[in-house]
Amino acid sequence: MKKLLLLAIIAFSLDSCRVYKEVEVKEVLDVQVLSFDEKGAECEIYLTVENPNNYKITLTETHVDLIFEGKPLGEVEVIEKTVIPKMAQSTIKLKCIASSDNIQVIAGDFFTLLFKSEFTLEGKGYIRGKALMVSKTVPVEFKENIKKEDFGL
Repeated sequence: MKKLLLLAIIAFSLDSCRVYKEVEVKEVLDVQVLSFDEKGAECEIYLTVENPNNYKITLTETHVDLIFEGKPLGEVEVIEKTVIPKMAQSTIKLKCIASSDNIQVIAGDFFTLLFKSEFTLEGKGYIRGKALMVSKTVPVEFKENIKKEDFGL
């Protein structure tokens, strides 16, 4: 009986990999620049994600590198405990913090900042979530054009 129970647990564990469906990043809704000065930059990124699973997923970690006009800007973090409801589309909010060193490199190209009306912000990395005691990683990649007015320039 114990062997049968152990075999059932192993079979269920192996089969559980097929139960999970990937959470999909549908679109980048908005990128809001909260601050942009010589000390660094801070922005919030709003993403629409779809959870096709029959259980909620809690975001546990992010690693998304941001690139501004082809130059490294900073890394994205989960702002607060974020739960994606089961069988639903929802909006999640992430935060980006850029160091003053990265800002100085970007600001060094003064003429680009002065004469362009739009800038390109790219992100590439992953978001990790946990559900049913199993951790999964979802790739994230986006490219957005941001207007100069959003920076207060």
